[in-house]
Amino acid sequence: MNTKEKLYELDYMRFIACFAVMIVHITATGVEGYIHGSFPHKVTLIVNRSFKFTTPIFIFLSGVTSFYSYRNRDFKYLEFIKKRLSNVLAAYIVWCIIYYAAYIKLGYYGFNINEFIKSVLLGKMSYHLYFVIIITQMYIFGPIFYKLLKNSDKKIPILIIAAIFTALCAEYIRFKDSDRLFLKYIFFYMLGIYLTLEYDKFTSFLMKNKWLFIIGYAVIGLTYTVVSYLNMTIYIYVWFIFSLTSIFFVYIAGLLMKDVFKKYYSFIKLFGQSSYYIYLMHPLVLTLAIRYTDMNGILSITKRLIIYSAAVIPTTVICCLGFTAVKNYLKKKRKAAVSVASEN
Repeated sequence: MNTKEKLYELDYMRFIACFAVMIVHITATGVEGYIHGSFPHKVTLIVNRSFKFTTPIFIFLSGVTSFYSYRNRDFKYLEFIKKRLSNVLAAYIVWCIIYYAAYIKLGYYGFNINEFIKSVLLGKMSYHLYFVIIITQMYIFGPIFYKLLKNSDKKIPILIIAAIFTALCAEYIRFKDSDRLFLKYIFFYMLGIYLTLEYDKFTSFLMKNKWLFIIGYAVIGLTYTVVSYLNMTIYIYVWFIFSLTSIFFVYIAGLLMKDVFKKYYSFIKLFGQSSYYIYLMHPLVLTLAIRYTDMNGILSITKRLIIYSAAVIPTTVICCLGFTAVKNYLKKKRKAAVSVASEN
């Protein structure tokens, strides 16, 4: 496969994952607010758990995009780290400042520079920012996994060992802030790396067994919901199987969508480019929506969910896509100016 060939399905996967993460955070209000066991509680729990694959999928996508360009060229660690961390951390720090300023304004925090620095380093400025800490660790240690897989002819056994190791870490490593430890997600990142090395084999396997994975996603998703509902001790293991099945399911969806919705790809591409910004921004909009319902005495959980959905999804998507579109336009103009200057 040509190294310049674009994996269009990844943008469709980001599109799905972005909506999924917003839905998960919005419906959390219903999961926590409705009476346990009531019909609305069961419905929101099913929706919430059905889309609760976002962290593994984003990590999987990072594994793909981190190493795809190195399939047929030399890997340079410092070049890799500089590019990856600069892309992730610059926006992260900006959004940490935005969240801190907003939370001070809302009265949640008082200004304390030491607490600010600690929150930035641990990804605690907002509940979703732990992901940035995990992905930063993945970028630092990821090249080890890449070399391991690339130089081995036993890639599947390595992945199986990584899967077992990851599941055990997720189950047994439990201390304060352990949810920010990359060891609990290694397998998903390595699976992304595997795809870059064995793309044809990976996609062929998925498409040959697509109905098995589609049905499996539905069955395991329902199982995951039941296990969550009953608070069973096998929760982590079921979560892991659900996460793996979801990656396969969403990848199949991406492969199918890139053919069916080909004429809309320019929009999907813009959405994919905005995915990180959408991830960073949407909880702030949700916080403001929660604040609005609290201040106006809206007690109905159903009304809250409607307001949150109407506020968070369109506001976040429009702002982030608009920002990316302007950014792309300015970048294009800058390139054109440099090209003209070089010709002269």
